[in-house]
Amino acid sequence: MHGAPFVDRVRELGVLEREWASRGLRVVAVYGRRRVGKTRLLAEWLRGRRGAYYEAVELGYRQIVEELRATLAAQLGVPLVSGDVVELLEEAAEKVGERFVVVLDEFQYIVDADPSLPSRLARSIDTVLARADMVLVLSGSAASWFERGLLAARAPLHGRVTARLRVRPMRLLEAQGFWPHMGPVEALRAYSIVGGTPAYLAPTYGAASAREVLDRVVAPGSPLLEEAASLLRQELREPRSYLALLRAVAEGYTSPARAAQAAGLDPRGVHRYVEVLEELEILRRRAPLGKRRGARLEIVDEYFRFYFGLLEPLRSLVEAGAVEEAKNAIWRRLDVHASKTFEHVLEQSLPELSRRGLPPFTPTEWGPWWHRGIEIDLVARAPGEAAAFIEAKWSDMSLAEAERLLRGLEARAAHTGLQQARNYYILVARRVEGLEEPVEWLDEARAVASYEKLWPLIASSASS
Repeated sequence: MHGAPFVDRVRELGVLEREWASRGLRVVAVYGRRRVGKTRLLAEWLRGRRGAYYEAVELGYRQIVEELRATLAAQLGVPLVSGDVVELLEEAAEKVGERFVVVLDEFQYIVDADPSLPSRLARSIDTVLARADMVLVLSGSAASWFERGLLAARAPLHGRVTARLRVRPMRLLEAQGFWPHMGPVEALRAYSIVGGTPAYLAPTYGAASAREVLDRVVAPGSPLLEEAASLLRQELREPRSYLALLRAVAEGYTSPARAAQAAGLDPRGVHRYVEVLEELEILRRRAPLGKRRGARLEIVDEYFRFYFGLLEPLRSLVEAGAVEEAKNAIWRRLDVHASKTFEHVLEQSLPELSRRGLPPFTPTEWGPWWHRGIEIDLVARAPGEAAAFIEAKWSDMSLAEAERLLRGLEARAAHTGLQQARNYYILVARRVEGLEEPVEWLDEARAVASYEKLWPLIASSASS
């Protein structure tokens, strides 16, 4: 991973540690899209434990069994002779003699080679393997296959998996561990470029500024110059259609029908493409909070949003060798691009923000709101109790300007129909001149916060 150390994944390691600490047989499903860091996570967790890791590829079943036998025998230190995956697991459980781990990575390829495997494995879990003192990890990058095929209600392994762990891209709160010497404003700009996928973060490890991150990403030979298109070509059967749809959304066509038309797709069938991109956690279709209609499409993976919004339109410059010109053009537009990242970061960090009293209640639902030209960046609610209307401004401003914007926010909130018994109006700006504390409550209902001062407190409380 380009020399980067293992960063964060505290929650995920905690799940795996609990499974290890539980005696007897434990079966864990670990899945998520490519590049998200599953292999590095499992390697870190396996460190110092007796265990074996096997990554399947698209081979015939007999070849897979031969590879697995050799891997288990070498890494567990016991001779194995069985000629079947399930039998190898049973034999290993009998011969090892102490608690151990087996990771079957890209498990979907093993099942492709023998579709009867999940049923046979389920039978063994109920009988022979039930007596084993082991953790069996079934891992893979086919997230939809895991959720809809392997773990669904009628699937053979349903009810037999003791923990399921979907590994997702990191939030900024975790991703900033790749830039330990970067301040909060620069870290958000950097996050707007590479997002939270560890494989994309790793080449930028130790960068001291967002400009340095940009220099590493938009450099001759950088894999991130092509990664978005490359991943879609690996994952999807019709990559051109998906690429065209993402380009359309990046250009501002957020209505599903208009995005489909701009991409040259039939609007009646665009939902199929949207669902696949949602499964990959690249795109999402979202309605205003509290409404079912008026949905918009938005690219939620920050690297993909950067790629289609800023990098791809300048590819001709990069390919012509005018790399510095391309980087300078991106840099001039980066803060406009990062303003949407700022909204995403505040939303993804809302649980930590609420623990700091912003808002001063525990929200149970949240999201943006819009209707007929009126928009609010984020509304957080505890229905029947309280609501907070939050404005995110990725700009520097005076306290007087912040107060003026708060008055406008309060007027817009009156149109939402989302107000509750207690209502709060909160503005979070990049920096607020004249604000001595990270957050200043102007009265019982209105607050102004400086992201630059507030974020270190949020980050420290999240990591403690």
